[in-house]
Amino acid sequence: MIIVLKTFDLRNLKFVVLLRHILFPFCCLALMSVTAQKKINKNYTFADGVYSNHQEFKNNKPSLPLYRIPDFSYKLDGEDNLLFLSAESISKIPESKIKSMDNIWGICVKGEPYLKINPKDKDGVIYFVRYYIVGRICYFYYPSIVDKKVEMSVYSPYTGNKVAQKTVTNRERTLIKKIMLFETGEIKACTPKNFKDWVKDDIRLMKTLNDMSEKEIESKLFKTIKIYNDRHPVFENS
Repeated sequence: MIIVLKTFDLRNLKFVVLLRHILFPFCCLALMSVTAQKKINKNYTFADGVYSNHQEFKNNKPSLPLYRIPDFSYKLDGEDNLLFLSAESISKIPESKIKSMDNIWGICVKGEPYLKINPKDKDGVIYFVRYYIVGRICYFYYPSIVDKKVEMSVYSPYTGNKVAQKTVTNRERTLIKKIMLFETGEIKACTPKNFKDWVKDDIRLMKTLNDMSEKEIESKLFKTIKIYNDRHPVFENS
């Protein structure tokens, strides 16, 4: 009885060793596949070029390399947040594969992605804004001009009495803050409500946010986005 058990154990051992040799290469390949995927964050280098849509940006495959645009040149604002194409580059776009500025979704220069912003003014200059946070939830901001209605009272120069009330529209400079879902490209205003709608899958974070006032969330929104992205990373080609 003892001899039979020893023989059985030995055979089992040989089978385990054989199985390990068979499965080990496949395990290594699977592990290499996972580790080879790079995390999409601020340190991720995107391919330089022109992106026609969000899917190209998500896949990191621009439809047109920058060198294919004749005389390509640009300038950045003081914060390196806004990118403006030179008049020469814009004039050469019709000669390129892109054909028109309308076909440009975004652009990447030196690994930094910029999203195209269409100004509200008909004659406004088109520019590109840098993604300040890149991850599952992306964040960017840019200046804009908004129309604000103001009630104005009209007074008589003779009596000093109020004689009329009218609404006038003032044009004011403001800072637009946006968040974008990397997976879909959906863009919303960067508000506590919109952010909470996108992070409902993080129960622990939602509990913290629900215990905070709107003002508290707004003051910590930038930091909270980064925390959420760290907990829920996205990877290239995922």
